[in-house]
Amino acid sequence: MSASRSTRVLQWNALYRLAAIGAVILGLFLTLGAQGHFTAVWPLVTSDGMGLSRRLLLMLPGVMLAGTAVLNFLLCKPLWQVRGYALNVTLAGNLLAMCYLFYLMIRGVPNHPIGVFLALEMSFVLLLVATRAGLVWPAVTEASVEKGMQ
Repeated sequence: MSASRSTRVLQWNALYRLAAIGAVILGLFLTLGAQGHFTAVWPLVTSDGMGLSRRLLLMLPGVMLAGTAVLNFLLCKPLWQVRGYALNVTLAGNLLAMCYLFYLMIRGVPNHPIGVFLALEMSFVLLLVATRAGLVWPAVTEASVEKGMQ
Protein backbone atom coordinates (compact mmCIF):
# COMPACT_ATOMS: atom_id res chain seq x y z
CA MET A 1 0.00 0.00 0.00
CA SER A 2 1.38 3.41 -0.88
CA ALA A 3 0.22 6.81 0.07
CA SER A 4 1.20 9.93 -1.74
CA ARG A 5 1.07 13.40 -0.37
CA SER A 6 2.14 16.76 -1.62
CA THR A 7 4.53 18.74 0.55
CA ARG A 8 5.83 22.21 0.03
CA VAL A 9 9.59 22.31 -0.39
CA LEU A 10 11.05 25.26 1.49
CA GLN A 11 13.65 27.21 -0.42
CA TRP A 12 15.66 30.26 0.45
CA ASN A 13 15.05 33.52 -1.37
CA ALA A 14 17.96 34.32 -3.65
CA LEU A 15 16.59 37.81 -4.31
CA TYR A 16 18.20 39.01 -1.08
CA ARG A 17 21.60 37.91 -2.33
CA LEU A 18 20.90 39.43 -5.73
CA ALA A 19 19.99 42.68 -3.94
CA ALA A 20 23.23 42.53 -1.93
CA ILE A 21 25.31 42.09 -5.08
CA GLY A 22 23.29 44.84 -6.78
CA ALA A 23 23.92 47.15 -3.81
CA VAL A 24 27.68 46.72 -4.20
CA ILE A 25 27.62 47.25 -7.96
CA LEU A 26 25.30 50.25 -7.71
CA GLY A 27 27.42 51.61 -4.86
CA LEU A 28 30.48 51.51 -7.11
CA PHE A 29 28.70 53.36 -9.92
CA LEU A 30 27.27 55.93 -7.51
CA THR A 31 30.71 56.49 -5.99
CA LEU A 32 32.17 57.12 -9.44
CA GLY A 33 29.29 59.46 -10.26
CA ALA A 34 29.75 61.40 -7.03
CA GLN A 35 33.48 61.68 -7.63
CA GLY A 36 32.85 62.97 -11.16
CA HIS A 37 30.30 65.47 -9.91
CA PHE A 38 32.58 66.79 -7.16
CA THR A 39 35.44 67.09 -9.65
CA ALA A 40 33.23 69.08 -12.02
CA VAL A 41 31.80 71.52 -9.46
CA TRP A 42 34.78 71.93 -7.14
CA PRO A 43 36.25 74.98 -8.94
CA LEU A 44 32.86 76.70 -8.73
CA VAL A 45 32.34 75.79 -5.07
CA THR A 46 35.75 77.11 -4.02
CA SER A 47 35.40 80.41 -5.90
CA ASP A 48 34.81 83.54 -3.83
CA GLY A 49 32.04 85.07 -5.94
CA MET A 50 29.35 82.51 -5.02
CA GLY A 51 26.97 82.51 -2.07
CA LEU A 52 26.73 79.69 0.47
CA SER A 53 23.27 78.54 -0.63
CA ARG A 54 24.40 78.23 -4.27
CA ARG A 55 27.47 76.26 -3.17
CA LEU A 56 25.31 73.84 -1.18
CA LEU A 57 22.95 73.40 -4.13
CA LEU A 58 25.90 72.60 -6.38
CA MET A 59 27.14 69.97 -3.93
CA LEU A 60 23.74 68.35 -3.28
CA PRO A 61 23.70 65.91 -6.24
CA GLY A 62 27.15 64.60 -5.33
CA VAL A 63 26.17 64.27 -1.69
CA MET A 64 23.02 62.34 -2.66
CA LEU A 65 25.04 59.96 -4.85
CA ALA A 66 27.78 59.48 -2.27
CA GLY A 67 25.33 59.05 0.61
CA THR A 68 23.34 56.42 -1.25
CA ALA A 69 26.57 54.64 -2.20
CA VAL A 70 27.69 54.53 1.45
CA LEU A 71 24.26 53.27 2.51
CA ASN A 72 24.41 50.50 -0.09
CA PHE A 73 27.91 49.48 0.97
CA LEU A 74 26.97 49.42 4.65
CA LEU A 75 23.84 47.35 4.13
CA CYS A 76 25.06 44.82 1.56
CA LYS A 77 26.15 42.30 4.22
CA PRO A 78 22.84 42.44 6.16
CA LEU A 79 21.02 42.07 2.83
CA TRP A 80 23.11 38.99 2.09
CA GLN A 81 22.11 37.64 5.52
CA VAL A 82 18.38 38.20 4.74
CA ARG A 83 17.76 40.91 7.33
CA GLY A 84 14.41 42.65 6.97
CA TYR A 85 15.57 45.99 8.34
CA ALA A 86 18.35 46.14 5.75
CA LEU A 87 15.84 45.68 2.96
CA ASN A 88 13.59 48.43 4.32
CA VAL A 89 16.40 50.95 4.92
CA THR A 90 18.04 50.22 1.56
CA LEU A 91 14.69 50.61 -0.19
CA ALA A 92 13.97 53.92 1.56
CA GLY A 93 17.42 55.38 0.81
CA ASN A 94 17.46 54.33 -2.82
CA LEU A 95 13.86 55.46 -3.33
CA LEU A 96 14.83 58.91 -2.03
CA ALA A 97 17.83 59.03 -4.39
CA MET A 98 15.68 57.84 -7.29
CA CYS A 99 13.08 60.56 -6.62
CA TYR A 100 15.81 63.22 -6.48
CA LEU A 101 17.32 62.02 -9.76
CA PHE A 102 13.85 61.96 -11.29
CA TYR A 103 13.37 65.56 -10.16
CA LEU A 104 16.69 66.55 -11.75
CA MET A 105 15.70 64.75 -14.94
CA ILE A 106 12.40 66.63 -15.14
CA ARG A 107 14.08 69.90 -14.27
CA GLY A 108 16.44 69.42 -17.17
CA VAL A 109 20.15 69.64 -16.53
CA PRO A 110 21.86 69.68 -19.94
CA ASN A 111 24.92 67.55 -20.70
CA HIS A 112 24.72 65.45 -17.53
CA PRO A 113 24.32 61.65 -17.33
CA ILE A 114 21.35 61.80 -14.95
CA GLY A 115 19.39 59.31 -17.06
CA VAL A 116 22.01 56.61 -16.63
CA PHE A 117 22.02 56.91 -12.85
CA LEU A 118 18.22 57.14 -12.79
CA ALA A 119 17.96 53.91 -14.81
CA LEU A 120 20.36 52.14 -12.44
CA GLU A 121 18.47 53.39 -9.38
CA MET A 122 15.07 52.46 -10.84
CA SER A 123 16.24 48.95 -11.64
CA PHE A 124 17.59 48.45 -8.14
CA VAL A 125 14.47 49.93 -6.51
CA LEU A 126 12.29 47.57 -8.58
CA LEU A 127 14.33 44.63 -7.32
CA LEU A 128 13.97 45.82 -3.73
CA VAL A 129 10.22 46.42 -4.11
CA ALA A 130 9.73 42.94 -5.59
CA THR A 131 11.68 41.41 -2.73
CA ARG A 132 9.75 43.46 -0.17
CA ALA A 133 6.45 42.42 -1.78
CA GLY A 134 7.32 38.77 -1.17
CA LEU A 135 8.57 37.60 -4.56
CA VAL A 136 10.70 34.49 -4.12
CA TRP A 137 13.36 33.39 -6.56
CA PRO A 138 13.85 30.60 -7.40
CA ALA A 139 10.16 29.85 -7.20
CA VAL A 140 8.81 27.59 -4.49
CA THR A 141 7.82 24.27 -6.00
CA GLU A 142 5.33 21.64 -5.03
CA ALA A 143 6.95 18.24 -4.75
CA SER A 144 5.16 14.97 -4.72
CA VAL A 145 6.50 12.64 -2.09
CA GLU A 146 5.64 9.02 -2.22
CA LYS A 147 6.08 6.79 0.74
CA GLY A 148 5.84 3.12 0.36
CA MET A 149 4.61 1.11 3.24
CA GLN A 150 5.77 -2.44 3.22
